[in-house]
Amino acid sequence: MTKHIAIIGAGVVGLACATQLQLRGYKVSVIDPRDPGEYCSFGNAGCLSRASFVPLGLPGSWKKVPRWLMDPNGPFTVPLQYSLQVLPWLWRLHLATSLKKINEIADALYPLVDTSIAKWLPLADRAGVRELIIQKGYAFAYESATGFAADSLGREIRTSRGVKIEVITGPEIQEFDPVLSPHLTHLVYLPEQGHCPSPIRLSRALADTLKINGAKFHNFEVKAFSFSNDKVNKIIGDGNEITIDGVVICAGAHSHFLSAMLGSKLPLETERGYHTVFEAPQISLKVPTCSGEGKWFATPMEDGIRISGTVELAGLHAPPNYTRADNLGHAVKKLLPNIQGTSSKNWMGHRPSLPDSKPVIGRSPKFSNAFFAFGHGHVGLTAAAPTSEIISDLIDGINPSMNIKPFAANRF
Repeated sequence: MTKHIAIIGAGVVGLACATQLQLRGYKVSVIDPRDPGEYCSFGNAGCLSRASFVPLGLPGSWKKVPRWLMDPNGPFTVPLQYSLQVLPWLWRLHLATSLKKINEIADALYPLVDTSIAKWLPLADRAGVRELIIQKGYAFAYESATGFAADSLGREIRTSRGVKIEVITGPEIQEFDPVLSPHLTHLVYLPEQGHCPSPIRLSRALADTLKINGAKFHNFEVKAFSFSNDKVNKIIGDGNEITIDGVVICAGAHSHFLSAMLGSKLPLETERGYHTVFEAPQISLKVPTCSGEGKWFATPMEDGIRISGTVELAGLHAPPNYTRADNLGHAVKKLLPNIQGTSSKNWMGHRPSLPDSKPVIGRSPKFSNAFFAFGHGHVGLTAAAPTSEIISDLIDGINPSMNIKPFAANRF
């Protein structure tokens, strides 16, 4: 009989896992109280970043925190009322910032993200949206030589692992893209990277194709599991009960509540990110471009130019602070001085992040038919397709093609 696998989470990681499993002949159910792709997967910067293996925390990062907290346009903030709750997570983050640790993290993440575009293409082809996987590179733009120099370690980590980087300076920056500010001093171009100009259309196309091929989608919140012979055999919630042969947890920033029900308590935190959209910008941005100083991205999307980024550690329940999205709309004019109009679509979402910048990918330590695929932080879209192959290999009883021990749930 065909085995029935439930995917908890209809974000891009869950949809990629469901697609890969369906391709391998499994009966698939996807469970999420929200519509496919409507949570964190909706509002990201759209990057397919094969170079995103540099950890969130780097040596000396803590020295920058006071300045960031004082800057309303800064890349990082923690509301006072949440500071005590998030302190243990921040301490774990700090412990992962030694030079030795960051190189270990980069070595673990590199093979996961490096295959992003290659793994995404067949899934996008199946969903009929190959045009959403674009490989034209992206860039980091700097307003000063000081800002450029401050990111030297990140460039070193990337180039030492084979990432192609081109440094452009002076008038050549506007030759590369005339819409960029003439006041920029350095542009760091990574030509091998990619992006998706509509993450929500990608998610919906995956979901539609899954449904056409027999997958069932259930809109409810999972409240409990039942067990038999040391395996998960039922998923329970809101008057629903689904009998399964296996389960994959990829519920984003809510995943640690579910993993705890399976005996794995994990230090998952939500990095709240914001975006705003210029729907009629009157300019055409060549490639996604990140502010080197502000750490936010301007990405050419199908509905305009999306400005996205920042990290706000404020938990799952605090109301959005859309001033941070408005600030992105103002800050982008330093990078794109001729952008027209005003930003009209503000959004906030919850990146699911672990303090060592690595996701949890693998089998549950306690239940052999339960699998974890969450905590991808800033690389959810990038790593979704590679993660789906790892999870499917494990369910098939095949050893994954890369070392997944660094992503084990019991590493904390």
